Amino acid sequence: MNKNTLSEEDFNNLITTYGTDILRLCYLYLKDYQLAEDACQETFIKVYKNFYSFNGHSSMKTWITRICINTCKNHLRNSWFKKIVLSSEKIINAEVSDKDVFENLNKSDLFSSIMKLKPKYKDIILMYYYQQLSTKEIAEILEITEANVSTRLFRARKKLKNDIGGVIYE
Repeated sequence: MNKNTLSEEDFNNLITTYGTDILRLCYLYLKDYQLAEDACQETFIKVYKNFYSFNGHSSMKTWITRICINTCKNHLRNSWFKKIVLSSEKIINAEVSDKDVFENLNKSDLFSSIMKLKPKYKDIILMYYYQQLSTKEIAEILEITEANVSTRLFRARKKLKNDIGGVIYE
C-alpha cells in the first residue's frame, strides 16, 4: 500500500479484512442493521478519502475502528436518529429475518445491560469483548492510557455483574 494513495485492490482488501468487524461494531452502537450498514459504508468512504492522513502510529485496525466509532457517535448525535429510535422502541421489530445473529444479540440480558452502561464503559466492553481488541489497541483508539482502559474494564465488569446479578467470567 502506498502511503498517500489507496488502490482499488488495496481498498477491497481492507473491506474484506475489516468489513465484518466494522459492521458488527456499527450494529452494537446503533442497534439497527440498516443504520449499521450505512455507518459501515460511511466509515470505509472516510477511510478511502483520508487514507493519506494515516501516519502509521497505530495499526490499520485501530485507525479504522476509531473512524467507525466516531461515525457511529455522529449518527447517535443526529436529532433525526434520536426521534426514530425513540419511536421505533415502541414498535415490535419483526422485519429482520436473515439477521439472526444481530437479533439474538439484541435480545440478550447481558447485551441490554451493556448498552445501558455509561459510554466510557460501554465502549471498552464492546471493543474488548465484541471486537476482541487488546487493551493497548483500545488505549490507542480512545487516546487514553492502558491503565485507564484496565480500570474502566474492571469497573464495567463490576457494574455488569451487579446489574445481571451473577458472575462474570473472564
